Amino acid sequence: MKKQAIIAEYQARIGRLGGLKTSPAKRASAHAAALKRWGHDVEMQLSINDLEDGMWYIGRGRNADVGLWDGIGRCFWVVAVSDGVDPARFPGKGTRTVRLKRERHSAEGGTFRPRGRNA
Repeated sequence: MKKQAIIAEYQARIGRLGGLKTSPAKRASAHAAALKRWGHDVEMQLSINDLEDGMWYIGRGRNADVGLWDGIGRCFWVVAVSDGVDPARFPGKGTRTVRLKRERHSAEGGTFRPRGRNA
């Protein structure tokens, strides 16, 4: 039996053990694992169609690594914290600013890459 056939038979057997339940996150995870096995260094990312409105997602963004998906506005809302520098009090701490910012999904030219839901 060829090596590919043995691997295919094994994958078919263990795939049936996983059950019939599926989800977008499970498919994305399996896809990322397959790419990793074949040596592709691709970061797993959920597509826009897999996201649910009003849910928090963990990922990678320019301003934060946790964001709330707004399905109507098609963006993530993140909390950005920045410390300002006050020359009069330097090297002491300046004022801290907390802002709510929007980041678009990276598939639409934005900077947030969601990897999974926040539990």
